[in-house]
Amino acid sequence: MRRILFVIAMFVLASCSRQEGWTLVWTEDFNGPQIDETVWSRVELGKSDWNNMMSLRKDLAFIEDGQLVLLGKVNDGSSSDTTAFVTGGVKSKGKKSFMPLAKFEVKAKFNSVDGFWPALWLMPDREMPKDEYAEIDIMEHLNSDNFVYQTLHSRYSLDVSRSDPKNYGEGPVNKDDWNIYAAEVYRDSICMYTNGYKTMTYPRIEGRDHQFPWPDYPFYFILSNQLGGNWVGDVKNPEQLPSELRVDWIKVYQWK
Repeated sequence: MRRILFVIAMFVLASCSRQEGWTLVWTEDFNGPQIDETVWSRVELGKSDWNNMMSLRKDLAFIEDGQLVLLGKVNDGSSSDTTAFVTGGVKSKGKKSFMPLAKFEVKAKFNSVDGFWPALWLMPDREMPKDEYAEIDIMEHLNSDNFVYQTLHSRYSLDVSRSDPKNYGEGPVNKDDWNIYAAEVYRDSICMYTNGYKTMTYPRIEGRDHQFPWPDYPFYFILSNQLGGNWVGDVKNPEQLPSELRVDWIKVYQWK
């Protein structure tokens, strides 16, 4: 069995980065005067770790110098928000989604703040069965780390195993500078990259229920700035704020 899995893994590694097969189908360069509401909606306040500081304030999500800017600040009481901090995020749910097989690329940068958790990720833009789950985290950064996490979540990885096969990779970044993050979604594997460096290859393994659901759903983007949470920890030094996530562009390719 180990021999068979080794051969499968070698095949999957060879199958990634099939550059000749990609066709660019969509680019978001944020060059307009304001956020394009035909594509993006602001993320509303929620109860999850990633959105429980979200605010609809326009000074937290806006366009500047051809870039999307998402900020996190101390709540100064200037709005009806009641959370300790306020953060901005946008999502393309119900407006712009893409069916794998696809390659997703995002050029972004962020500062380093204790308790800051910027994320670029994808979720299904269609209702899923209750026993199914699919999430693609192209980039997540914590505090002042000099690397990012790139992770895949499925019902299998959440309930059965995150290590067989390993569902995440770590990519070194140019701190406080621009980096390019990518995910390639195939029917037999998903590959993640940071600045062209492959951080992970996640193979499809036949016979494992709910292990590889991603090719069956269209995905939309979430770009989020979050302060605090169980994973990232508390905001220990509010004087470091505002936290800032900037996105220069997004590119989506489809497989021919």
